[in-house]
Amino acid sequence: MLSRKIISVFFLNLAIFSFAQCKTIDNKATVDDSSSSSLHTPVGNNTSPIQPIVKDSGTIKLNSDKTMELHLLKNMKVGDPATHFEYVVYETETKRIIKKGTFRGVAIDWNDRTSLKLTPYIGMEQKPVSDNPEDILNKNTHTQLIIINLND
Repeated sequence: MLSRKIISVFFLNLAIFSFAQCKTIDNKATVDDSSSSSLHTPVGNNTSPIQPIVKDSGTIKLNSDKTMELHLLKNMKVGDPATHFEYVVYETETKRIIKKGTFRGVAIDWNDRTSLKLTPYIGMEQKPVSDNPEDILNKNTHTQLIIINLND
């Protein structure tokens, strides 16, 4: 009799505790404020149903001879493990826009003084269908870098 009371009080306390731990999510935290972009020129509208939750303040990278600036803005989106980049390349002296765009991947950096290296996001790799190591090496499943030449 006493053990039934102890067990019922324990489960009642457990239920009350678990209900007290439930919280609602504030929807204002997931809304993107497009006016807070740190780049001086906006790069398209964000009409995606997935809203950014973290917006980086932006970074500036100079090429090796310091004649061009790469301005990056990183966006992380809910449910997407890749980073969404907005990038603009300027001439350092004149501030003329050379290239701008968006990219979904892992990183954007300078390849050399006149080209960008974009590293795409590669998800889970599939198990090889063959046990032959030569077939695995011949298959091109490694990360494919994207090179953008800026001297067009």
